[in-house]
Amino acid sequence: MDNTLIQPNFENVYLGFVITDTHYNIIEYNQVVAHFTNMTEDNFKNKKLTFYFPDVDKNVFSKFKIIEGTKSTYCVKGNKIKIREKTYYIFFFADFSIENELIDQIKYLNEQIYLNNEMFNKLQDGIYITDEKGKTLYVNDSFLNLSGLSREALVGKTVFELRKNNILPNSCCAKIIKNNSKVSTINNYYEGQKCLVSGSPIYDSNNNLKRTIAVVRDVSELDLLMKEIAKDETLSLSYAEKINTTIKSDLDDQIISENKHMKSIYKRAKKLANVDSTVLILGETGVGKDFLASYIHKNSDRNKRGNLIKINCGAIPEHLLESELFGYEEGAFTGTQKGGKKGLFEEANNGTLFLDEIGDMPYTLQVKLLDVINDKNFYRLGGTKRIDFNARIIAATNADLEKLIEEKKFRADLYYRLNVINIYIPPLRERKEDILPLARTFLEYYNNKFKKSCFFSPDLIGLFLVYSWPGNIREMENLIERLVLISDGACIDSNAFQEQVSNRNKSDLLEYKRGMSTNRKLSLKEQIDMFEKSIIQRTLSKSRTLKEAAEKLDIDISTLVRKKKKYNI
Repeated sequence: MDNTLIQPNFENVYLGFVITDTHYNIIEYNQVVAHFTNMTEDNFKNKKLTFYFPDVDKNVFSKFKIIEGTKSTYCVKGNKIKIREKTYYIFFFADFSIENELIDQIKYLNEQIYLNNEMFNKLQDGIYITDEKGKTLYVNDSFLNLSGLSREALVGKTVFELRKNNILPNSCCAKIIKNNSKVSTINNYYEGQKCLVSGSPIYDSNNNLKRTIAVVRDVSELDLLMKEIAKDETLSLSYAEKINTTIKSDLDDQIISENKHMKSIYKRAKKLANVDSTVLILGETGVGKDFLASYIHKNSDRNKRGNLIKINCGAIPEHLLESELFGYEEGAFTGTQKGGKKGLFEEANNGTLFLDEIGDMPYTLQVKLLDVINDKNFYRLGGTKRIDFNARIIAATNADLEKLIEEKKFRADLYYRLNVINIYIPPLRERKEDILPLARTFLEYYNNKFKKSCFFSPDLIGLFLVYSWPGNIREMENLIERLVLISDGACIDSNAFQEQVSNRNKSDLLEYKRGMSTNRKLSLKEQIDMFEKSIIQRTLSKSRTLKEAAEKLDIDISTLVRKKKKYNI
């Protein structure tokens, strides 16, 4: 479907012919000629053509002539032909009596196309229609508003071409053609909104695919609402994750990573989700330990039976921690509420208990935690009734627990009880390929939240890649939120970024900026090589062996040796 109006054509017009001698005696004809007269086909035999068409002998040999007949209006054209030195006349008759009817039909169809376009354009949802090969036939105004794209950039081009050229991020119509079935997906349009796209194939009467149609709905506001709900549902410095949505989306779509090691981590976590063994997640602050714990819970059967309860062991004052964890009975101490209070361990029953910053748990409470894990039960503070404990334990820390054990700050027996499944999340600086996808996701989120349309300048993207991100993903999210808030214009440049980075973390940025300023005339390949060299040098300086450096860079050690030789490092 497109906006082109139908143009008239006369492919189905009646066409008759008659061959006569030079005296207009009929020699040969076809039955269509009878359409122009009241005679039957047999009446033409051995007759003169001028008897039926008196005007055929007047100027019809030089040009077409329109003649009003007894039954219809027709066009006639004559030609002289020679066969074996003998001259004959051949006349062609075309019926134009249906011309007005055709024009009326064309006007009607054009009006229907206009009305259909107007109806589609009144919809708040976007509409995207292609043919069976993915060629874009029609997009409505709402789709253009949601995607930030122009009709000229889309119509006439295939969705495969648009996806390859990074105009469409994730084409639902392309998946329909590939799978030959209905498809639903989430699209983050580069210059538009986050949208839910639902598409269907359209078949002809012979069950052949002829069209695809996708309906595009803005879900950015719903996304913001869900994040607010998750933020508000807290319990004594913890939260219970209870996000139920009418949109059932694939959880894997929420994983933003292009890093091979990170993908293997989430693949492993999904595989272990329904195993109740304790999990210990290690990694620097801000690398995504919370998200991994949430991911494990959501992929487990416990997601349907209980909640994910998070306890930040370092955030709750030590004198309150025991009552917060295990609850208390009425009268257990001064100021207790009537009827007592459930603890977070009790709230986590049938679900998952996430002990964040486990390395900061007071030493005296570590014994009680170990007993709960081993015995699968506990008592409220001041209580005598045993409470069964059947939550899964996931712990996380950025501390070196083995060092804390040596310093007598963490119990070795608790460490070994927690360290059944060990998952280490590498810092963001060791998975550079994740930096730009994450930055784009956070930019889109805060653009939606603050009703802005900011974008990153090319030089800022370069700084993102060389910056060490000591605070990892959490630092990136907070920094991008500030950049969007303080930006006066749409473009966020490198100067704004440098102003928001603390002085102690600016060394990489200044080195990169100096290199760029003294190499303005370098080719793109030379600048990429310079950038790659700086990354390799920095990684080598922070690694004990070539093998360790190669693992951090996610390349083979032979590749690293070759690049060291190339850059004379």
